[in-house]
Amino acid sequence: MKIDKSNLVALLLEAGEENAAVLLARSLLPDEIDTERDLDTLVSFGLEPDQVGECAELAIGTIEPDDVSVRSRRDELQETISRRWADLVEDWVS
Repeated sequence: MKIDKSNLVALLLEAGEENAAVLLARSLLPDEIDTERDLDTLVSFGLEPDQVGECAELAIGTIEPDDVSVRSRRDELQETISRRWADLVEDWVS
């Protein structure tokens, strides 16, 4: 499964995996992580293989988080990003 490195870092931070998030952010892994190809590296950051898969699925939206506040924050972030993109496009078109 492929996932953006920044999305995985954000999810790890939300999950309380600060050490793994920092190691991932500073790693030489590409901006697009392949969870199968890069699994050994991610496990070396202190993550369990099933944890990597679950985080990737959460990040790409194939499963919903159990925590309602996480869903709420994610929805708010998506709305903020959408509004910002709309503003940028409007400025660009005008």
